[in-house]
Amino acid sequence: MPLAWSPDPGGGMRFNGSLEELQALVAQLGQPGHWVHQGAFEMYVLDDEETNIRLNWWPRSGDLRLVGDPAQRVDLEAALKALLP
Repeated sequence: MPLAWSPDPGGGMRFNGSLEELQALVAQLGQPGHWVHQGAFEMYVLDDEETNIRLNWWPRSGDLRLVGDPAQRVDLEAALKALLP
């Protein structure tokens, strides 16, 4: 299945690929972190004591959301959008 990204009308992002494909994209951001399975969604937690940024992804819907301090996530969100096909 090809990687798929589409804008979310609610202002978020969507990713309809596999977890492995998303993990590969997130690795390209160069932000150390780890993945955690949270039931209905997957979460990437940045391993940075200075931030509370998390990337949440719901595989069934494709919803992809960066959460945490808005000032800290602006650059990361732009970089992620640039990587998403």
